[in-house]
Amino acid sequence: MVHKKTITAASLVQDGHPMATQSVLADFAWKRDSTGSETQTLYFHLENGCVGFVQIAWVFLTLKATIETNATFFVPGHPCVFETHNGHNLKVAKDSLGYECKGLQMSWNKDHSRLSVKYTAGRERKASGVAASFEFVRKSDGYKIGDGKNYIGEGTAAHYFYPAGEITAQGEINGAKFESKGSAMFIHAHSANIMPYNVGAEWNMIFFVGHPESMPKEKRNAESASTYHVLQYETPESYGSVHCSNAGLTQENKLKAVLWDTKVEHHELTKDENGSGYDIPKNIIFTSTGKTVDGKKARVVFDARPTQRLHDIDVLHEMPFVVRRLVQALITKPFVFERYEETAKVRVEIEGEEPYVLEGVAFHELTLMK
Repeated sequence: MVHKKTITAASLVQDGHPMATQSVLADFAWKRDSTGSETQTLYFHLENGCVGFVQIAWVFLTLKATIETNATFFVPGHPCVFETHNGHNLKVAKDSLGYECKGLQMSWNKDHSRLSVKYTAGRERKASGVAASFEFVRKSDGYKIGDGKNYIGEGTAAHYFYPAGEITAQGEINGAKFESKGSAMFIHAHSANIMPYNVGAEWNMIFFVGHPESMPKEKRNAESASTYHVLQYETPESYGSVHCSNAGLTQENKLKAVLWDTKVEHHELTKDENGSGYDIPKNIIFTSTGKTVDGKKARVVFDARPTQRLHDIDVLHEMPFVVRRLVQALITKPFVFERYEETAKVRVEIEGEEPYVLEGVAFHELTLMK
């Protein structure tokens, strides 16, 4: 039964106005203004094969805020490393350009063209933990759908994107030092006046990096890469089971299209063998539609097979005790399933142009809170 409505940012855009607009610096500033959650996340694909993300998360559910650092690092041929740690106290500069907690520092320059990240949370806890530093050079304008906010009952959930940039990284994973470069994107997520578990019952997220299949392999690098990302979620049944979608396509580090309508189909469901109780899809089809930055109709189709298991995150297990008891009373089994696809292909259709296929790799994240 529907008790409260969901109104998407896309549905609020008036006729004749652009569905997507350029994000501004204020969209990426910390809010921390009410019951809800907030994250600042850097996703990356490196040329040495390493894929993953680093994140600062702020959650306010009861009488105090909880700060966490979350990170995933996966190098093909090695075990995936997932780390989540108590960040203790979040310090944010008055201009919100710099912020840090225990084990993770992020600092923007004044125009947000460059982000420096230092991750030490794993190494601070144990000698075998991960330590890494990143320099993200933004190459594309940011975007948001409408004003970025979806209205869910009495609360809001917003996402703002820097969809493309070059990244350099160095650090130590699995006891081996590395130095590499690659492609990255940055997302600021913020919910207000709503418990985080009431925002979405199912989340589908992907970050694909690749090149036209016709491009010679010797010409493929971070500078010539294309990316396709999706962040789509379905609100709980009590809020109407409404789909909220954000997706973007970049080419050579420039935003090519913003896609505000994404259909996600789960196929070949099999019982999760790791004990979550959920049925997990072996095949997921993403179909995103929208427009290019110069106004042409655009459609992207990704027939995905995320078969490489990276990590399954039992969300309750990772939560502090008081928060865990509160959430457990309302959600039976919140789980995050992280997967990797090494031979991914994405079909791109642009109005007035010949369709083409991108081939590359993809990071997948499926979150179920039912």
